Amino acid sequence: MTQRKQSILNLSAVDYAGAGKFAVDFNDLLVNSEYNSYLVVKDVKTENPAVLCYPDHKLTAPFAKLFRKIAKVKWSRVSFDYDYYFYNLYEQYSVVSAKKILELVPVKPDVIFIHWVTDFLNAKIIHELYKLTGAKIYWLMIDNAPITGGCHYPWTCRRYQTDCGNCPAITSPEVKWLAQKNLALKLTYLPESMGLLVFSESDHKRARQSAVFRHKSIYKLLGLVDENKFVLGDQEAAKSHFGLATNHKVIFFGAASLKERRKGMHLLIEAIKILEAENVTYLIAGNAALPFENRSIKTIGYLDEGQLIKAYQAADIFVCPSIEDSGPMMINQSIMCGTPVVAFNTGVAQDLVHTGNTGYRADLGDYKDLAKGIAQLLQLDKTARRVMGENCRNLAVSLYGKQPFHAHIAKLVNA
Repeated sequence: MTQRKQSILNLSAVDYAGAGKFAVDFNDLLVNSEYNSYLVVKDVKTENPAVLCYPDHKLTAPFAKLFRKIAKVKWSRVSFDYDYYFYNLYEQYSVVSAKKILELVPVKPDVIFIHWVTDFLNAKIIHELYKLTGAKIYWLMIDNAPITGGCHYPWTCRRYQTDCGNCPAITSPEVKWLAQKNLALKLTYLPESMGLLVFSESDHKRARQSAVFRHKSIYKLLGLVDENKFVLGDQEAAKSHFGLATNHKVIFFGAASLKERRKGMHLLIEAIKILEAENVTYLIAGNAALPFENRSIKTIGYLDEGQLIKAYQAADIFVCPSIEDSGPMMINQSIMCGTPVVAFNTGVAQDLVHTGNTGYRADLGDYKDLAKGIAQLLQLDKTARRVMGENCRNLAVSLYGKQPFHAHIAKLVNA
């Protein structure tokens, strides 16, 4: 007798930007693994036929919509500390229907993967989905929102381990209770059997200490990267593509903004200031203007996937100066392309950046150590650089290529 295909439902607030594209790629890989997999999204911008749009029903959750409007008026002047990314302001008032979500897919799901769902789902809707389907449910910890009362990056705050009371992200005293109430909603409604997927060792430690998930199942799965797209390429050809000098070594990094403290660009700028290196070109994704003169700089703006892969292939080093991050995925991608990484000791760098083997992992926030790591990798001769690139590629394929991804998913689906 032929075994029935498992049916999987993926839920995401968006299908674009980093979190949304991850959800689309995740669903595509499940479909290609011969699961009946579907992706329902609230805010659709791509034209991917595999993405199902959750319609805005005017009569769905009318009271929640009314309460949200009242809250928006009442809290119009509420202020937050930007660094914490407190996006879950209206966590109490989800305006979607679990039944309407399930009506969009042709079969009852056996497994539900919750992706980045801010302003789409809350704990109560997840509870209703569980009641209606009995499905295994896993929440993907794209950032730290699943374990907190509203912030996506808690920094050194540990209140998510208890009740999120007196939240430092909320600077308006009249709503200091909000994070505590949001966390209580999760503690009340999230199913006991629900699991959490984390994508780095640092997030695994946070999740294990959190009030919401310390007594639930937590699984670690490094962020998947398609090894058939992100490959070791012809560096000279990639340099030529961007018009880079062939006799220069290339340091690649992203600089979409200089204002996001957690991205650490201020520290990279300080590192570059003290870096003594000749015949080096800085290849920069994004349009942020860096305060440098007398340096070879090539700014290439925002990149599609193909251009991004070429940038990794052109580079001798990828630098990630993030100081508060669940990833970022660019580290996974660079390692898969065989490009060594210099990064601070946080996020997925703890899992993938091994000093002397796949790059250099600097002490968190120490820009002098970051500059030291860049200098060490620039000094590698061709043979040492080639060996390090092969180390990167082999590590990536073994940890988060298609084969290990399929094996991990199979375990979760059949658990």
